[in-house]
Amino acid sequence: MNTSPEWANGAHNRALDKAITPVRMSTYLASAGHDPVFARRLYVWDRDVAVALLADIAILEVALRNALNDQLTLAYGPQWFTLDIGLDGRSRESLARAWAELPQGRKTTGHLVARLMFGFWRDLLSAGGYVGKEPQRFPTDYEALWRTVFHKAFPGGRVIASDQGVHFTRTWTLETVAVVHAVRNRAAHHEPFISGFPLPGQQTRLTPGDGHQACLKLARLLDRDLASWLNSNSALPDILAARPTP
Repeated sequence: MNTSPEWANGAHNRALDKAITPVRMSTYLASAGHDPVFARRLYVWDRDVAVALLADIAILEVALRNALNDQLTLAYGPQWFTLDIGLDGRSRESLARAWAELPQGRKTTGHLVARLMFGFWRDLLSAGGYVGKEPQRFPTDYEALWRTVFHKAFPGGRVIASDQGVHFTRTWTLETVAVVHAVRNRAAHHEPFISGFPLPGQQTRLTPGDGHQACLKLARLLDRDLASWLNSNSALPDILAARPTP
């Protein structure tokens, strides 16, 4: 059992136990062989993993939305969001909600882009859904938007895909963005990483290291210099290497 000074303060340990529900701590107790001191250390380490991932994604999320917005602006002008460019109902609702939440005086492209959530930008790389309601409900085609607009937001795509022996496609790009989005949501909602994390609708569990690699890959897709900076400045590798042991 670890008896380092940081875990020797009984009042602090009781406060941490009180702050965390038994159900939540059970995940860490199971990984710690039901050693409460080790479980607390794992819990704090897991927090540090989440913080490091969010720090990386704080850069990536802004880079992704700016890259996609830049291409929309080049294709349709700075008021692209006022035009019918083939967005589905889900994307239109996100735009309308973000626009309505902006106070008067801040209804500008820049403020709107900042207001739109990561999910909006991820969804632009999906196949697209439907617009309208029955009987006026029609499919949209985001593949067309990819071919004409969005592929240009990922200048590193063709080289990276070729190196992996695959084609640079919308679905291949979405796979990486979806992992980063899943990591972001899990960290933001304070869900554990200690046993990995699932992708929505899938059974496969990924590790925090997988999430980190997805972040680096997305950075390379967007800008190789950004990827180099992130690789040099991410705290996650050292935190993963410092995972507590019994």
